[in-house]
Amino acid sequence: MLNQLRPSGKHLGLLTSLVIIAGGCGAPGQGSGATQTPPAQLGLAPSAASANSDRGPLQGERDPVAAKGDATTARVPIVDPTAIGMTVPGVTQLCDEHLERAAALLAQIVSGKKGGTTSKFDDTFGLLDDALLTVQNGSDFPYLMGVAHPDEMVRKAAQLCETKTDRLVTSLWLDTKLYGTLKAFAETKPKVSAEKQRFINHALRDFRRGGIELGAEQQTRLRALNAELTQLGQRFIAAISSSRGSIRVRAGSLAGLDDVYRNSHVPDSKGWVTITTDYPDYFPFVRYSRDRAAARRLYVEFTNRGGDDNVARLDRILALRHEKAKLLGYSNWADFAIEIRMAKNAATAQAFLQRVSAAIKTAAKTEYAEFLAEASRSKIKTHKGLIPPDRYFLTDRLRKRKYKLDTQLLAEYFEIGKVTKGLLAITSKMYGVEYKSVPAAAWHESVQAFEVHADGKRIGKFYLDLFPRKAKYKHAAMFTLRGAKGSSEGHTPIAALICNFPSPGKPMPHAQVVTYFHEFGHVLHQLLSRTETSRFAGTNTARDFVEAPSQMFEEWAWSRDTLDVFAIHRKTSSKIPADLLAALRRSRRAGLALSTQRQLFLAQLDLAYHTSPPGSDSTTILQAVHKDNFLFRYVEGTHFQSSFGHLISYDAGYYGYQWALSLSHDVLSRFKSEGLMNRATAADWRRHILSKGGSRDEASLVEAFLGRPATEQAYTDYLRGVQH
Repeated sequence: MLNQLRPSGKHLGLLTSLVIIAGGCGAPGQGSGATQTPPAQLGLAPSAASANSDRGPLQGERDPVAAKGDATTARVPIVDPTAIGMTVPGVTQLCDEHLERAAALLAQIVSGKKGGTTSKFDDTFGLLDDALLTVQNGSDFPYLMGVAHPDEMVRKAAQLCETKTDRLVTSLWLDTKLYGTLKAFAETKPKVSAEKQRFINHALRDFRRGGIELGAEQQTRLRALNAELTQLGQRFIAAISSSRGSIRVRAGSLAGLDDVYRNSHVPDSKGWVTITTDYPDYFPFVRYSRDRAAARRLYVEFTNRGGDDNVARLDRILALRHEKAKLLGYSNWADFAIEIRMAKNAATAQAFLQRVSAAIKTAAKTEYAEFLAEASRSKIKTHKGLIPPDRYFLTDRLRKRKYKLDTQLLAEYFEIGKVTKGLLAITSKMYGVEYKSVPAAAWHESVQAFEVHADGKRIGKFYLDLFPRKAKYKHAAMFTLRGAKGSSEGHTPIAALICNFPSPGKPMPHAQVVTYFHEFGHVLHQLLSRTETSRFAGTNTARDFVEAPSQMFEEWAWSRDTLDVFAIHRKTSSKIPADLLAALRRSRRAGLALSTQRQLFLAQLDLAYHTSPPGSDSTTILQAVHKDNFLFRYVEGTHFQSSFGHLISYDAGYYGYQWALSLSHDVLSRFKSEGLMNRATAADWRRHILSKGGSRDEASLVEAFLGRPATEQAYTDYLRGVQH
């Protein structure tokens, strides 16, 4: 879910640490992991923890930024935050000390005190980049702990960091002295690299977007808006994470599910079986259970996660976002949010979605008729039309009947340990990197850790938190834990994958394998970047571009050459038979138009929420957008918006999944032509795309890789079934 950006990413501007959410609210490839001191002085008052003389500075590898200045900035920060940030005092310390240090770095810019360099850029915008990186490195890990740590007290303590971060960063963008110093240097038209000039341009733009041109009274209101938006966003996401609805069914309702599922759902003493809304329970049940009435009940529980409280929170969030947009001079939140993305404005995004909708219109109607016929064969009542959970069930039935694909049999060839091993082997060969398993010492005993090495140097590290547990983040997402800057070892990136896959030894649906490849694509983007500034490192790209590398990498989960590396039957150790693999590939288009239509519905809903006048009823909007964009009927009594976490993290940006998917099909055309495992092609991909992060205009990055400007043709042809 790019949980790229911290899901709150509503006013961070330059601070763009990402939580990248897997595409499509559970549909891989059809998508899917972000602030403010008193204005007079940026320095934060020492926290109670910092004042404790019995506690020394954070320990760990030395952070190169710490060598820049006075006693405050020279403190030795933690480099791998897991060394300290997994307890209540530790996560508080990690956050507070980094924010204090960031404030001191910002103060250096205003004071004119040299940071020990000879470059005026380094003493101005360079220090700004260092400060923002320090904020990121002090807040990213607490954000993760707030949604993934098993201890509720740690989660609550970690969530406090986001409010502190927001106060600092809001004040940063409203600090007139800081802005004046930076603007004065920019007006000298310094001779700097293209990336540094891009950083200057973006920083000045973000000061404007942060409210620097507002009057004092308006700035006061802006601070209040930002603070309330942060709190509401946290509560919205926390409500989804903590929600665990369930239904009770008789054992007969498990008809259609495999032995592994049935054996893990044993009836109680009264013959009842509990099915929860957690992913490993929900998706197999709605996909395979022949009790469609029970599937409908579970769908209602799943859709209504977050409850009425989240509906009320969203209504308030939308009103506050609209007020903030108007305060900053924009007609609505969508235009404000999209300005810094490839699309630039809501109208362009809307026009793109309409072109995609036109491309699938005929196919969607044909598929729906086919689904109705299959429903009749399956004895599903359709007098009022099909409902959304039927799409999963009927897609699987069509794959079995029309394409001869047994998805449950196919799942026997995927086991999380082997998939992980294969994924690492494939990417190691493609990019010439080495993965070394290292002790995790992480927030849960099931978490694994790997260092990434290339050319004899450690270039990054990542954690894998792959299995569901109580109160854990519900989606699949990539979280940044440490941002990157240059190539020095103290600033190599650290990332974490938070997923909810079947436990070791159990069959893994192919759709989840695709999700795993998608999310690991984000990890590669994060770990293989090499930029001059942290601002543009890794997945810090335009929101409507960032999914493209991950969506493209899903293709590696469909190829015989790559599947043979890890797709081994759990019991017989045999590879996927040719006829089963052929059925998988033939079935790839089963329900494609309707699946795409659902993504367009989600994108249109996101845009509708962020372009509608304040006070509009969010459920009424949901019903109208559903009717206009999705052939499956709306289920009365549901309020999907309460569990649509992307509304917090991807506000007015959900269209970006389709936008990026269009780009991904275009760039994939070169890999398909030259070979998915062609190391020369992979080297070009790494050089032109992955290593560059957001340091250049995203359209130019794609053009450099393809040797021509990107077009939508490859994607629309794919949707129409045109073969190349």
